[in-house]
Amino acid sequence: MFGSLLILLVLPFTDLSRVRGSQFRPAMKLAHWFFIVNFFILMWIGSQHPETPFVEIGQISTVFYFAWFLFIVPIIGIIENTLIDLAISSDPFTQANGK
Repeated sequence: MFGSLLILLVLPFTDLSRVRGSQFRPAMKLAHWFFIVNFFILMWIGSQHPETPFVEIGQISTVFYFAWFLFIVPIIGIIENTLIDLAISSDPFTQANGK
């Protein structure tokens, strides 16, 4: 239980995107909705008895929760930074001005 709260302290170091808000990050918007759905699944699983289908669903959702902060957020940030760099380098306006 403490791991789920302590992992929030890691988030400022794992968010590698140059754009901090999600308004202009479509991949992060989609991934954020997956995180919200996972949050509700974890709430529902926490109210169930520890029986065979609920235990496995809880384990998968818990792995996704921790993977979100440790792997998914940094990977999306790197991909979006790379796509922004490619878009800027192929922009004819910046090439004409010598930037």
